[in-house]
Amino acid sequence: MSNYEKLNIGDINQESSRLSDSGQNSNNFLNNFVRMPEGNGAVTLRFLPPSKGSSFYCATRTHRMNGRNVHCPRELEGARWLGQCSVCEYYNWLWRESEKDGVSADEADAFQTKARSIKPIERYYYNVIVRSQIGANGETEENVGPKIFSCGKTVHKMIIRAIVGDEELGESPLGDISDLVEGRDFKLIKRMRKSGSQSYPNYNESKFLEPSPLGTKDSAKEWLSGLHDLSSLRSLKTEEELKHELKMFLGVAQENASGGFDPSEFKLEGAPAVTLPVPDSMKSQEVAGAASGETAPFDVEESTTPEESAPPAEKVEASSDDGDDEVLADDDFLKELRNLG
Repeated sequence: MSNYEKLNIGDINQESSRLSDSGQNSNNFLNNFVRMPEGNGAVTLRFLPPSKGSSFYCATRTHRMNGRNVHCPRELEGARWLGQCSVCEYYNWLWRESEKDGVSADEADAFQTKARSIKPIERYYYNVIVRSQIGANGETEENVGPKIFSCGKTVHKMIIRAIVGDEELGESPLGDISDLVEGRDFKLIKRMRKSGSQSYPNYNESKFLEPSPLGTKDSAKEWLSGLHDLSSLRSLKTEEELKHELKMFLGVAQENASGGFDPSEFKLEGAPAVTLPVPDSMKSQEVAGAASGETAPFDVEESTTPEESAPPAEKVEASSDDGDDEVLADDDFLKELRNLG
């Protein structure tokens, strides 16, 4: 029996840990977030006050590209998102091209459809306590948290409007909804609505409840000591990394541009070439062969400033259905959080 060795239990334990972590890491991460019912339903939340030096909420935008969500580097300053973002530049260019004289209806629709596919979607993160939820064991759990509440622009606007009030609607300001003694719970009510063949969640019935204490002194102290760092959720790519994402989206770059696997080696003869529109200001001499199906890098030139390019696209999209901002509010968005870069 000398030709055999004993099983290395240490190595097996290491492999067991790897297999367990591959699923649990994602689940543990998602457990930090508030989960809404799959269909119609409601969840009651209590917004927690920010720690010193931090913000009540974190604002961000994401672009959907190449099968993943990418944070937009533009920062919210006042009423506008400002800064340099190559994806926003391309998004704005598509809208401008769609509105040029001589562009046919079909061409305009193609430009706008492509623009919508990478439209920046606003997301907002809050620290909250979930007043009641069903745990993994099927039992009701109370005052769970702190959790991260992720919402779109529509619900965020509802929260902010409640705090400051709305004279036009005759709504008095509620003030500090996160106050430890006189704050208010928020009952988030979800109703599924149909829009053509699509369904999306609607939260118009949601409301703040009567003032109430956050909890006992000890529980409040514990919750406030465990606040999540909301800003850490907004992991930004460098400008070069963002440009590379855009190049891949346009079909003129590969996932591993610096080397490694080259998918063109396995491309079938006669396969259709990628024909996504590329603005002249974003082309370089190396992109000349891209129309024939070759993958070549190109440089994205900063031909316009964010302040100059943002208004046309933002103005066009401002009238779109608010449901667009809420489509990713529930499980679909949470499933993608691991892909946010």
